This record gives sequence, C-alpha cells and structure tokens, in this order.
Amino acid sequence: MELEFNNSALLLEEREEDDCFDPEEVLTLAMDLCECMLECGAEVHRVEDTAERICRAYGAKRVEIFAMTTLITATIVMENGKKSTQVRRVYASANELYKIEKLNALSRTICRDTPKPSRILGQIAGIKRKQTYPTWLRYVGGFVGTVGFSLFFGGNLWDALLCGLIGLIVCLLDFNRPKYINQIVYTVFVSAVASFLSWLVTSLCTGYIDVHLSTINISIIMLLIPGLALGNAVRDLLCGELVSGAVKMLQCILIAASIATGFTCVLLFFEGDTSTYLGATNPFSMIINGGVGAIGFSVLFGAHPKRLIYATLAGMICTSSYMLVEDLAPTTGFGWLFLASFAGGAACTLYSEVMARVLKTPATVFLIPGLIPMVPGGSLYYTMAFLVQGDQATAAQKGIDTLCVCLGISAGIVVMSVVGQIWRHTGQNALEKRRARKEKTTKG
Repeated sequence: MELEFNNSALLLEEREEDDCFDPEEVLTLAMDLCECMLECGAEVHRVEDTAERICRAYGAKRVEIFAMTTLITATIVMENGKKSTQVRRVYASANELYKIEKLNALSRTICRDTPKPSRILGQIAGIKRKQTYPTWLRYVGGFVGTVGFSLFFGGNLWDALLCGLIGLIVCLLDFNRPKYINQIVYTVFVSAVASFLSWLVTSLCTGYIDVHLSTINISIIMLLIPGLALGNAVRDLLCGELVSGAVKMLQCILIAASIATGFTCVLLFFEGDTSTYLGATNPFSMIINGGVGAIGFSVLFGAHPKRLIYATLAGMICTSSYMLVEDLAPTTGFGWLFLASFAGGAACTLYSEVMARVLKTPATVFLIPGLIPMVPGGSLYYTMAFLVQGDQATAAQKGIDTLCVCLGISAGIVVMSVVGQIWRHTGQNALEKRRARKEKTTKG
C-alpha cells in the first residue's frame, strides 16, 4: 500500500510538473513574437502588453518587460519559482500592417489556448516570411498615393502623372536601400534625387504642358515623410512609453530635417521655381483624393486587401472633419488651424478604435493610413520655399503652421484614446459585475 501511494504521488508530481511550462520556452515564444512585431513597425506599448499577456497566460506570476524600437529585455518568474531573462536586439523595421494584424491575432490565440510554445514558433517564422503584396504592387501603391495627393493639393492631371512616375523611382530607391548606409544620409540622397527629378521634369515641360514644381514636390514629400513612425511615436508617448516615444519622435524629426535638406539643396543649387502654387479645388474632390492617397499608402504599408476600403474611409473621414472645421472658422490663424487638425485627428482615431473593436484588429491598421492626408507635407515644403526666397517672416509662419498641425493631430489622438480607454474600462467592469451576479444567482 505504501509503494502504491508513493507511485501515485510520483505520477501526480509528474503531471503537475508537465502542467508548468518551461520559462525559457515561454519567454522565447514571447520574445520571438514581439521582435517580429517591432520589425513590422508596431507600437512599443503594444509589444510590451503582448509579451506580458503571453507570459501570464502560461503561468508567469511576475513579468518585467522593457522595449524600445531597437531593444527588448524581459524577465519572468513562474509559479514554481523558476525564472528566465532574455535580451533581443532589433536591427531593422519596416511598415507591415498586415503582419502586425496577423501577429496580434496569433497572440490572442496563444493567450486563449496556451498551446506548447514549440508549436507556435514555426507559425511566427511563417508570418515573418510571408509577403502581403509582391514588390511591384508596392510600387503601384506609391504611384497611387502620390497621384492622389497631387490632385489633393490642387494639381492638374499632368502634375499627377509626373508625381506618380517620380513616386515610382522614389519607391525603387527606398525599397532597395543598402543596409550598410545610414538611414538619415540615405534619406537626404533620396530627397535630393526626387527634388532634382521634379526640377528637371518641370524645366523640360515648361512651355509645352502646364506643370507646377511646388505641387509635385509636396506630393513626393508626403511619400517620404515617416507617417507610420510618427503615428507610433505619438501613441507610445500617450501610453506612457516616454523613452521609446521620445526616441522615435526624435528619429522622425531627423528624417523630416533630412528631407528638407535634400529638397532645399536642389532648390538652391538649380534655382528652381519656389512659387507656392495651389490650384482650385472643391471639397468633394479633396475628400475623394484624400481617400485615394490613404488607399495608396495602405498598400505601401502592407495592409491586408480586405482592410483597404476601411483605410480609404478613414482618410475621407479625416479630410472631411478637417475641412468642416476649417470652413466654419470665422478667421484664419494658428488657433483655427489647430482646431481643424484636432478635429481630423479625433475623428480618425474614433473611427479607427471602433473598427478595431468590430474587426478584432489593431487600430493602427486604420489610423496610420487615415492620418496621412493631414501630414503637413505642404507647410514643410512652403517653409523651405520661403527660406530659399529669403522671406524669413513667411517661412517662420509656415513653420508654425507645421507645428500647429502636428500638435492638433496629437491632441485629437490623445482625447479620443483617453475616451476609448474609459469606455473599455467601464465595459470590462460592467461585464465583471454581470458575471459575479450570475455566479451568485447560480449558487443561490
């Protein structure tokens, strides 16, 4: 009897030991998934939250995660006292919205079913290898995006066609950047090449067809500005990730400065036309073209084909909200520019949060392409143009316009994100109370 008792106790101990996952395997799974998320351009706060949820789903009683755009470090302690610490260095990142969506869905499955970590590692590798679109279709996205924004900023059909062709060349250079070249230096080079091509094309076409250098340059700047990185920086700062958000924001500022440097050098050296042309546009046309630009950038950022229509609607909602407040403004000025940008950012964030709940996907998939029409590429170009002309006062005004737009968008995201958090928290509390009442009624 004693021997039988000892064997039963041993079997029970082995079963309990099997139920406890190895902390090394658990943390390797979480780190592999989150490393892939960072490489695809996910927000840092989403990466940290995903890693913590996965580790706790596998029985970790203590989880310490710290992530930046280039580094992840984590320590977990299991219920049995075993612990593991790992560090990952992330060397590169790209814009891959569909992969972020797939990784987010996989993390939900992991937290719900807690399969063996070894079974999931292959799926992560498969998502990492998968391409949402072939490279040539990404080029088409860049073409569509620049064409849409050239019309959005009042250009004619010739401007749109030339913008699209130069946009294809910019995408070709951007997608084939050598890994050993510094990103800032390469951005200056690509910006200078794009500006030179714009100057060359407009110089050759002058007198034959009606083209406008400023419209072409602004549309190309929209293609170069790091819209996804800027949106992630703002969202990380709002979620309390001050270090990673500040680093990402500084990176965006440096990239914007490098874009300005490339364009300004060409304008100065070749004495290009720095007139601030803005053709006649109507509200309906601007809303449609804002949606066209958003769908082009959705393809460029690797969003799933099923999400393209929702991203287009996000761009149209953002543009229409901005224009509505701008039209209602009794005067022009920095205050009304801030309010119009606030309205566009808030409306786009609200739409993205609602669609994220409906379609069970990250809000970033809709928010980033939707905000693209409000990226201040025009005011950034005009700031450079007036500096080249020697009009420092107007250049300073355009620079302040750029700042107001950025602050307005950020404030709109802040307010609607806080409202969304309160809404989710209230809903979770109400759901927990209903469950408690139901359990109490069942027991009674």
